[in-house]
Amino acid sequence: MPQMKMAAKRSMSERPPSSSSSKEEDPQTKWIDRRPILIGKNVDLASYTFDAPSFNFKNLFVGTGWVPILTLNDKVYPAIVKDFYTNMNLSSGTGITCILRNKRVKITQELICSILHLEDGGIHLYTTKIIPHIEEYNPVEACCRVTEKHFEAAIRLNSNQLTLLCHVLHNIITHIIVPRKGHLDEVNHYDVFLLDSILRGRKLDFSYIMIQYISCVLSGTRAKALPYGMILTKIFQHFKVSVRDSVVLLPKATDTINTLTLKRMKIFKEDGQWVAKSKSFDDDSGPFTLSFEGEEMDIDKDESPLRPHLQRPSSSTSGFIEDHFHLLDGQIDSLTSSVEGLHNTAKDLRQTMETLQSSVDGMTSLLHALHAHLDAVLPPHPPLED
Repeated sequence: MPQMKMAAKRSMSERPPSSSSSKEEDPQTKWIDRRPILIGKNVDLASYTFDAPSFNFKNLFVGTGWVPILTLNDKVYPAIVKDFYTNMNLSSGTGITCILRNKRVKITQELICSILHLEDGGIHLYTTKIIPHIEEYNPVEACCRVTEKHFEAAIRLNSNQLTLLCHVLHNIITHIIVPRKGHLDEVNHYDVFLLDSILRGRKLDFSYIMIQYISCVLSGTRAKALPYGMILTKIFQHFKVSVRDSVVLLPKATDTINTLTLKRMKIFKEDGQWVAKSKSFDDDSGPFTLSFEGEEMDIDKDESPLRPHLQRPSSSTSGFIEDHFHLLDGQIDSLTSSVEGLHNTAKDLRQTMETLQSSVDGMTSLLHALHAHLDAVLPPHPPLED
């Protein structure tokens, strides 16, 4: 009996690589199965345009040509995305091919631009370990520009060293452009290049970045997640990949980067400036204010004329109360967004249940009709003999 078991194991190990059992033993497949999928986020540009024009993201991203990427807000099929990462093949770093549910999927830079409505062209540059070097880009000046501090050399930065504008831009970059999971405070040299390109209107080819980034994610084992879930799902829809029996994930309210995100990042309007209330920001870690003009103050600021006549609390007590008030306000906003997300999920579930009920009703009617037809066509059963 033990010999039979060993023979069975040996025969399984000798199967061709294309078999499903071989994939189950493939370390790369196991590595992919353990990694979560980064669905992706979107930016509510209108929210910033009307409520926070100082963060002029729409005009900033027009220069790079990335506005369609920021506004993409669609469902994701996680199982299909994982199948893609398991079976994909890179072709000379310029494209990706994959057989996905009996459909041949070939992703090229031109296809990505076409599906996402991006303009062709732009700089082809992606690097992870070295400082980017192209004409008209000075890495030292870029570090100074994104921090408004003076540096003698290009160094690795922390997100809390960035200006407020770049701090929020970095949040967008790490969730949409080169999405990653885990510790997001580190600003690597390529992040600085992206920030500098956004500020200066330098046009970059996102399709090239996406393909190179996917290649780098799969070439090592340090990546903690699989990126571009939403974008890849949109590409699969273009190829009409079957989604039958696939679980679908819908974006939550908190997956939208808007002015509520600023409050969750502890950034508030105060006395004519955007101010970072996080303790991570201080006088030594970079500019933590952003002046604004023509914007209304936060409605929670008390401007009652009776306030000056009241005794002013001590600065320590006032600061303590103010910090906790802003923290509570941010938690309320986050809870509101979560409730909105639950409401949307419940609505989708209700629609799904109604569709299933209609299908069940239709099948019941069909069975009744079939039963009546059989009774009319087939002779009755003879009575059973005692």
